[in-house]
Amino acid sequence: MKYDAVLKKLENNEITSKNALEQLYPVKKQKTGKRATFIKMNISVPEEGKGVNTFLKILFMLPFPMIFARLGLRLGSRFIKDAEGVDIPEIIKLLKYSKNTIIDVDSKDAQIQIKIV
Repeated sequence: MKYDAVLKKLENNEITSKNALEQLYPVKKQKTGKRATFIKMNISVPEEGKGVNTFLKILFMLPFPMIFARLGLRLGSRFIKDAEGVDIPEIIKLLKYSKNTIIDVDSKDAQIQIKIV
């Protein structure tokens, strides 16, 4: 019914084509992800021995608040001026709404697991 009424108004020049398009196909709100609050890291460097790995486990034992990660990215972006294709504000926005994400990095030098909670 709405479709016919809008087309009739458009035919009679009561509304513009742009208004008719907006009435027929309204813009839907985008859903955002859940806000992340903490980051938990687990870093293991097999070549460095037990002492370094123990220190890293103690250092990252407790999860730290997301605000520190975003603050670190903002401060770090001052020093990254020539990086092409890296949009720091977009990365900060992605981190903000990335709850329940797990990032695993396995290389021959280190094994890193980042959980965003």
